[in-house]
Amino acid sequence: MPTDARIDSRQVAEALGSVLSSRTFARSERLRSFLKFVVEMEQLGLAHQLKGYTIGIDVFSRDEGFDPGTDPLVRVQAGKLRRLLNQFYAEEGREEALRIRIPLGGYVPTYELAATAQSIGIEDDRATDASRWRGLPRLYLAPLRPRDGTSRIFVNALRIWTGRLWAVAIAGWDAELHERNDQDRSLHFILQVRDEGASGLSLSLRHRQSGSEVLATGRTLDAPGDILDVARLANQFVAANLTIPGPIYQFCHASDLSTREMKCLDATYRYALEGTPDAYIAARRHQQQCSDLGDDTDIFAEIPRLIALANQHA
Repeated sequence: MPTDARIDSRQVAEALGSVLSSRTFARSERLRSFLKFVVEMEQLGLAHQLKGYTIGIDVFSRDEGFDPGTDPLVRVQAGKLRRLLNQFYAEEGREEALRIRIPLGGYVPTYELAATAQSIGIEDDRATDASRWRGLPRLYLAPLRPRDGTSRIFVNALRIWTGRLWAVAIAGWDAELHERNDQDRSLHFILQVRDEGASGLSLSLRHRQSGSEVLATGRTLDAPGDILDVARLANQFVAANLTIPGPIYQFCHASDLSTREMKCLDATYRYALEGTPDAYIAARRHQQQCSDLGDDTDIFAEIPRLIALANQHA
């Protein structure tokens, strides 16, 4: 999408400066450099040079042998940049008159006047989030009770994983809100966390559409303990339940709910574990069926590496 004719270079420079000097981007030097590079190149009329190879060399200091087809660095960083921009405009920069976007499928920035952005409902990360996680399970966090202090710490620790997982999405808003925004509810799961006094926490993970219990546990922490104890418990929960070997994928497979994207990730993961010719053939077949997902789908960052590895042994 071309830059709006009503937007001049001064407005773009001011918008860029606001992002680069923000608290949201304060700890992300690489993403600041990424954004500055692509905006300045576009403003110089060099948008056609904004390719994965060029960005890998000029922004991330890769050598001339860099191959964006096998090294997902630029795609992964682009996904992080999009999410951080969404966060900035949803919070700290919500009053900004001009917004910078990096559309999916490319690295050429576009610019939106705030009124336009709000009129099409992209003042937060929902549009990008929905596109990124299509075909994959989504975990919604049930609202907490006001007195559940330990549960809140646990849920906050889970939220830190938002955008970092590549098999299951942790939804960015509570289960009872915004549910009208999501299409395929057969892949929705709800996690309820409750304080149980001296018994610790209770967790209930259920399939939203059928109400089936996917995981239920009474005592998960013998005592409230330290904040970091609760965080460690949350991290253990993520590793055991929000990854491909976990109960969500097992439930979907058993219930014939698994999408082609889930099957592709499952097959890729199995090949990474087994490394056998049969596992490679299965993974490659599933990847070919998912070829229309595009090069910028962050959750498939391991697939180019898998193909390159297999080709070395072909």
